Amino acid sequence: MPALYLYALVDRSPRPAAALGRGIARRPLAVVRAGKAYVVVEPAAAPEPTPAALLAHDRVVRRIARLSPSILPLRFGSTAPDRPAVRALIAPLASALGPAFERVRGAVQFTLRVEGRRSPARRPPVTAGPGTRWLTERLSRVEAPEIDVVTEATRPYVRALRVERHARGRRIASVFHLVAREDVRAWRRALARAVGGLPRGVSLTATGPWPPWAFAELA
Repeated sequence: MPALYLYALVDRSPRPAAALGRGIARRPLAVVRAGKAYVVVEPAAAPEPTPAALLAHDRVVRRIARLSPSILPLRFGSTAPDRPAVRALIAPLASALGPAFERVRGAVQFTLRVEGRRSPARRPPVTAGPGTRWLTERLSRVEAPEIDVVTEATRPYVRALRVERHARGRRIASVFHLVAREDVRAWRRALARAVGGLPRGVSLTATGPWPPWAFAELA
């Protein structure tokens, strides 16, 4: 019996099940009940991480997202040997699942790629103690001051925000916005108005909506 390739956690079994379609290996998708969650799986081994396979994985997750109001995508290559192993894998996450499903319910992700001139690094006061210095340094890794004007303009429509700073190259940061579906149009309008106020030398490219990849962390 083949292993099970895992695509996503959802909080209810999609109906009709046939609408889930087929996975990367062209086998019908199935659902495994794991406590209060359902895991969408395909009886198949993990494929090689080629660009085509990564795109195919994303297409399957997007299809599941269209059928599920609350989805937590799983990373490419996630597998389990059988259904009991799937349940054992999810069991330790039981207490985190409820809040995680609520965070992403009815929401989509937009990804903002920020490039160009970096803002000066945040510096603690000269008299700051080790705790303040540590906090300042940590904040500098999870903020994108280069696009503060965008962050403030879109704040009313952003349920959650995540920033990944990039230390090298032209790309400064990747910023992820979690936006309720009913707020997408308002978010787009706010973004369009704010982009004109970006600092000179800073550019921003927005893509989406996507499934909430950046907000699926359970630990």
